[in-house]
Amino acid sequence: MKYKPKNGFEKITISNRLDGVIKKSISKAKRDKKIRTIKLRLIKINVAIASLIIIFISSVNFVPAFAESLSDVPVISSITNAVQFHYDKNINSAVNQNLSQDISKIQKDKNISITIDNVITDDKDIFILYTLNGTMADKDIKNLLLEKFSINDNNGKTLLSSNDFRSQILPPKLNNKNEDSLSLSNTNYKCIISSLGNSIKNYSQNKKTFGSIELISIKDMKIPDEINLMVSGITEAYNMSYSKEAYSNFTSKFNREPKNISGNWNFEIKLDKNLKSQKPEEYNNIPFSINNTDFTLKSVKIYPTHTEIRIQLGKNSIDKSQCNSIGRIIGGDTSKLPYLTDEKGNKYSISGNALVSMDSENCINLSFESPYFNKINKLYLVINQLNYSNGEPYVNINPTKIKIK
Repeated sequence: MKYKPKNGFEKITISNRLDGVIKKSISKAKRDKKIRTIKLRLIKINVAIASLIIIFISSVNFVPAFAESLSDVPVISSITNAVQFHYDKNINSAVNQNLSQDISKIQKDKNISITIDNVITDDKDIFILYTLNGTMADKDIKNLLLEKFSINDNNGKTLLSSNDFRSQILPPKLNNKNEDSLSLSNTNYKCIISSLGNSIKNYSQNKKTFGSIELISIKDMKIPDEINLMVSGITEAYNMSYSKEAYSNFTSKFNREPKNISGNWNFEIKLDKNLKSQKPEEYNNIPFSINNTDFTLKSVKIYPTHTEIRIQLGKNSIDKSQCNSIGRIIGGDTSKLPYLTDEKGNKYSISGNALVSMDSENCINLSFESPYFNKINKLYLVINQLNYSNGEPYVNINPTKIKIK
């Protein structure tokens, strides 16, 4: 039977270029597939890098040995210093967000250089972050700590010096740490010198240690706009009662007394007035009642580096005894002092003078560490002890939260 076409397709002339068109189409499809594959691989690589950064920061924060192994790498060093800052998480946040004042001043003497890295301040509190560097040739020096210094205003008046009273009470966050720290105070100011990390081990590996000087006004004295930090002595280990473990470890490990090095390292520091004069976040007249006693948070002012709280104290409605303070220190134990906490579980301890007297308006003024840079949504005052002028003097209570915001 003879085939008779019905649709006429067989009459269409096929171009001689069809084979070439087909080959080009196949090649293009292969190229498109490769491009898609490359894009997918790039996306996977970016995700992997982001994951590694998160793992890196977590490792630095939670594995000190890992941080120490990286601390002599210049680019990484600033990251490890920031995330390893243990003393005050609020200051850590300021450094990480580039909200601190960059100073970057270096002074060198006796083969030891001191660098003032950053400053975070407001009118009544200042953190000075520093680096101490020795030389690899000084193998006999096993550690570096600030020992003799003074902080003066630009008229030469001394605000505080290492000759002032050395307290045996450290901030709660520094208690029971195998580190060298100093707590100094006089009539107007209190100062905390803190070495970051395991300083002896860190210095032996890198000839470098990091630390902070916190200067706190405990009265109405304000931090001057210009200060002079004059360092005249460095030591390998403090011989203080709260540093006995670190001191004993040093003497037993090296079989000698720590060395003291005299020199001159002087710094003129002009503080950024715009940063220094930032207005506080403020809350007023918050009533609360504990142990049949009425109280009022007359004012809460959250500054960049400290929080001021004024509390009006009431009388116990049953025995009429006057509450005259909140919490106390017993033999160096600060667990009964009030503190602040946020929804993230961060704790902000008393930073100024913990032992304050009630004034004529039955009020006390307390200073705490600040949550200013931590971007929190909620803040609470936590009280676990009340002290009365008559009747039972010290009443321990279950930790009670008072909502501030």
